[in-house]
Amino acid sequence: MTPLIGADDPPVAEYLPPTYCPQLLLICEHAGLAIPKSLGRLGLDPQLDLAEQHIAWDIGAKAVALGLAEHLGAGFIWQNYSRLLIDCNRRPLSAQSIRQDSDHIPIPGNHGLTAAEKAARVEDIFMPYDALCQRHMARQDITLTISIHSFTPEMDGEKRPWDMSLLYREGEQYAKQMAAILAASEPDLHIGFNVPYQVTEDTDWFVTQYAEPRGIAHLLIEIRNDQLRSEAGIKTWVERLTQATQIMLGRL
Repeated sequence: MTPLIGADDPPVAEYLPPTYCPQLLLICEHAGLAIPKSLGRLGLDPQLDLAEQHIAWDIGAKAVALGLAEHLGAGFIWQNYSRLLIDCNRRPLSAQSIRQDSDHIPIPGNHGLTAAEKAARVEDIFMPYDALCQRHMARQDITLTISIHSFTPEMDGEKRPWDMSLLYREGEQYAKQMAAILAASEPDLHIGFNVPYQVTEDTDWFVTQYAEPRGIAHLLIEIRNDQLRSEAGIKTWVERLTQATQIMLGRL
């Protein structure tokens, strides 16, 4: 089988090493929009602007995570390929790993895949990303890890009112601590918990496979993406989360 990732394609994942805060590791699973040249646009309409589609990536998430890394001097791992190929925050080959449609948009290039074609996406995209994360998560100096995501303001006709959400399973204390820190300076900030989805073995990889097994303090942050569609909005969130994370690090 022809290699999925060609010489002219971007690397699967990248790592920005810490400068002065090695105890914090930032992760952005849905940072990129890349699709291997061998797969074209997965059969999607050429008129569909993938950069505007929440199904293709988490809009604004990488910019926020990178801003945090730069402000805090933290390490940062991001994944460059579109979640339309394979979702690197889902259990490989689970129902949400390689989707045939997303938010009612069919993904033709994901229809009728053979077992070998699915395995190639796991081996060539998911596994290198996962290996990079596992390697850095295993460092003994990591005391806090944060995964940054964004969500669409509306799904299936239902408005999502939260400015942000904190998702957790065993790490409720960390989510509640961050929420309290944020609320202390911005009481009107609408913070949700375990919305717009909940952490399970099939709907999450970061919490269930990286943070919880190691007992590391962790946060999975979701930001409503209409607040991340401008440089000003991204700057606001970077400053907000930088201040809150500094406080939280001081309390761990």
